[in-house]
Amino acid sequence: MYNFIFDSDSLIKLANSGALNAVCKSFNCVTTDNIKRETVDEGKKRLYHDADIIEGLLKSKLLKIRNPKKTVEQEENLGDGEMSVLALSKETGDHIVVSDDRAFIKKLEEENQSYHVPLDLIALLKKLGKISQNDAMKYLEKIKIFVREADYTKIKKELEEK
Repeated sequence: MYNFIFDSDSLIKLANSGALNAVCKSFNCVTTDNIKRETVDEGKKRLYHDADIIEGLLKSKLLKIRNPKKTVEQEENLGDGEMSVLALSKETGDHIVVSDDRAFIKKLEEENQSYHVPLDLIALLKKLGKISQNDAMKYLEKIKIFVREADYTKIKKELEEK
């Protein structure tokens, strides 16, 4: 089974696409308390519907909270959420970070940490037979406005070839 650690950006984008539930049912998914505060607590204050989706997955334990034992040195251009995900990723070693934040991805690359962008998980769900082609394309269209066009085009082409 795949093990993923989510940052706020990826949870929000996958929730808005409709794919987050399928992702959390299909894989071992964790996030940190800092990310929960950013996505659920702050999101609910702002009445974002994705906050309710993420909260529901946390309550059902399909998305679990796991916090790092140690912190990492704070980076100027990264928030507490990303730093907690980086620290947890370094501790676990067997989890892949999911993020679409360019600054965070750059830091993950510098630290030799594995990562995927949210679109990769839609393609992975389809590849593993967890969702239909129709569902994959539906999720892809819904996430399109939140992701870089080049990433969208690449994954769309991959999905259409299968």
